[in-house]
Amino acid sequence: MERNIIYLWICAFAVVHGNQETSPQPPISDKLPSLIKMNNDFAFHLYKRLVEMPEYQSKNIFFSPFSVSMALSELCLGAGGETKEQLLTGIGHNSSVFSTEEMHQMFHSLLEEIDQRTGVDIDVGSALYASDKLKVLPEFLKEIKEFYHSDGFTVDFSVKETLDKINTYVKEKTHGKIDQAVDDLESDTLMFLLTYIYFKGKWDMPFNPSKTSQSRFHVDAETTVPVQMMHQYKSLKVYYDVELTSKVLCLDYNDSFSMFLAVPDTDRPAKTIKDLEMAISRQHIEKWRTAVRKRKTDIFVPKLSLKTTYSLKDILKGMGMADMFSDRANFTGISEENMLISKVLHKASLDIDEKGTTAAAVTTVDFRPMSYSPLDTLSFDHPFMIFITDPKKKKKKKKLQHPLLLKICQSSGKTVTFKMP
Repeated sequence: MERNIIYLWICAFAVVHGNQETSPQPPISDKLPSLIKMNNDFAFHLYKRLVEMPEYQSKNIFFSPFSVSMALSELCLGAGGETKEQLLTGIGHNSSVFSTEEMHQMFHSLLEEIDQRTGVDIDVGSALYASDKLKVLPEFLKEIKEFYHSDGFTVDFSVKETLDKINTYVKEKTHGKIDQAVDDLESDTLMFLLTYIYFKGKWDMPFNPSKTSQSRFHVDAETTVPVQMMHQYKSLKVYYDVELTSKVLCLDYNDSFSMFLAVPDTDRPAKTIKDLEMAISRQHIEKWRTAVRKRKTDIFVPKLSLKTTYSLKDILKGMGMADMFSDRANFTGISEENMLISKVLHKASLDIDEKGTTAAAVTTVDFRPMSYSPLDTLSFDHPFMIFITDPKKKKKKKKLQHPLLLKICQSSGKTVTFKMP
């Protein structure tokens, strides 16, 4: 049975300057895998667009495709005509599989399920700030709250207090990880839409802080940067992907979440992070879930503290969603006033360390085989990718319809920095 995966992370924003859906249908959980597949395909489409942008090619890539697709789906609630068709095509909607009404209902189902998780700290939601000069249609406000758990605020965008309110809201929702969501707001802003996601999980098999030591991260053949490298030698879930010539490690969190780390095998010629980025797809991650096997392995994982910011306007235009940024924009389902999107911003934050562990000390002597295997040692000391997944099972012994709840793509270039603890 094919695995279904969905990707989430922290904060996507759309600022609006200045056709309705019908009533939601009954629960349609049997179509949820199709929505998840749509989001997954959008995730890799957006990721590959990002890594192709010249301004991001020498930087870490870390983002939440689900957060972006959720914001775009919310815009579909109020878009009409060609603008709506471009949005739906851009996020990969297929009307022969499910309707737009069903799409919004399934987003609601996903958010409801995420809200019920208790083993990890995870918070997902949305907020809509409307100008006190804008008359927003009641039906749009009703549906964006119902489907996307959106808070609603009426504000004056000409005063600094509004900027402070937005940043305070995001800071609270992301537990301080993003404290400056917006740097400025134009006085003629009519509406501001944001989505946020926060996740914090504890390792199932924590790293021992005493095993963390100073090391070097190889950005490329000529450049290294200092890092704090965490270390374990245990029976761990690993896999060698021959097709991608990459080593894969699976580290479990509490409450069934897992992190997959994939690094190109530098012992094989001509394989780089770029090769992995261009070749990887959702099918590979689905394969890894069942392919990983436990074996004694030395792993070295750097402690990371990353913050990223992206302007997605040109990227989304390149993905076919251009009208919403022009005078051809049609948001008549939001208000009778003529509006267009001025910018779409995305900010994200990631920390990886030993937190959540219980300190202990023990002396051990390990006997290791001397014969070579590419999985004897997995050292993430050069550019790699990360995916956080949720393989929790559904009732009746069925697999969860969306085992991957978080995706992080992290690669490194010459401007990479690692925050030292």
